[in-house]
Amino acid sequence: VCTDNFWYFRGVRRCPCRRAFHPSSRFFKDLSIGTQAGCDYFRMPVGAKIPSIDVEEAIGGSAANVVTGLVKLGVQATLLAAVGQDSVGQTGIATLKNRGIDTTGVVVVPGQRSDQSTVVRSTNNPDRTILTYKGATLTESTVKADLVAGASLFLWTSVGGKHPVAAIKRCMQVARATGVKVAAAPSQAMIATHPQDMLELLAGTHVLSLNDVEIMLLTDTKRLQDAISKFLAAFPQMEWLQVTRGKKPSLLICRTQSDNNSVVRVVRTTPPKVKAVDTTGAGDSACAGLLYAYLHNTSAEEGARTAATTSTAKVCAKGATGGLPDAKRLRLLLHTFDFVQSSFTTTVQAMVEVPDKDIL
Repeated sequence: VCTDNFWYFRGVRRCPCRRAFHPSSRFFKDLSIGTQAGCDYFRMPVGAKIPSIDVEEAIGGSAANVVTGLVKLGVQATLLAAVGQDSVGQTGIATLKNRGIDTTGVVVVPGQRSDQSTVVRSTNNPDRTILTYKGATLTESTVKADLVAGASLFLWTSVGGKHPVAAIKRCMQVARATGVKVAAAPSQAMIATHPQDMLELLAGTHVLSLNDVEIMLLTDTKRLQDAISKFLAAFPQMEWLQVTRGKKPSLLICRTQSDNNSVVRVVRTTPPKVKAVDTTGAGDSACAGLLYAYLHNTSAEEGARTAATTSTAKVCAKGATGGLPDAKRLRLLLHTFDFVQSSFTTTVQAMVEVPDKDIL
């Protein structure tokens, strides 16, 4: 069960620049491209009206993307979310129902618009920029937290504002009272804007998926090994910790089933080399694969391969959920993709002494 708002995505493609976006949802051909403070940017003439060559529309958002991936793999899932009283919300609910997702937990908020985002992609670079509009949102009083009871797993994803954070806390209270495991996939923005709430939420979380920048921001460290060690020491209940790193090897750190809670198994997985088409939703698809493996009690090595497989399959197709495999195709890809994997056992304290070559 997941909690998040819907995002209504409008994807556009136009120029051969590296990265570009504009509030009117268009790519542009005649742009001034450069780099400032480590970030790509573009300039355009004020008042310009430049046509795009392609526009795509889809329903997405982190929670919806993860749930879509899980349902496609054969997992029954219910989405807890809020939409506005508009055509976007109606389309979103209908689309998710068609995907096989239980929308019992979706709340329609009267008088508000649904979340909408513009995802901008270049024609020669798979990276994307997202321009967001935050609309209807869940609150502690509107979230259908009773749906959490009886689930195998409750997942919370990135949200903004105090009201949806309170909604997550309410769901976690139900999860804790009924013995439901909790997973999380927060964003960098949520970590930066809700640091104290993050600590409280993570204290009740058992499975976490995030990237290297996010875990170092969360732990206020500049070295990945230090971040992992500090994080696991602070949250001893954490069972699986996935750290994605884009094209670089991902890490899955699992506590071993021993009397010593500080012993962990570290699995380093290098994804296969493929031609990336669209990176939108890559982290969400990795999370879906991770949770699928966790729910099936796989080994750490197989869990890491599963997460890498779902993520790799997704980046080979357009859209936030394009290319996500079903269970049959997942088994095929697990034997088809060429993974490079290594693993070792260490302790939380000794994690800081692990050489870069074994991690990076």
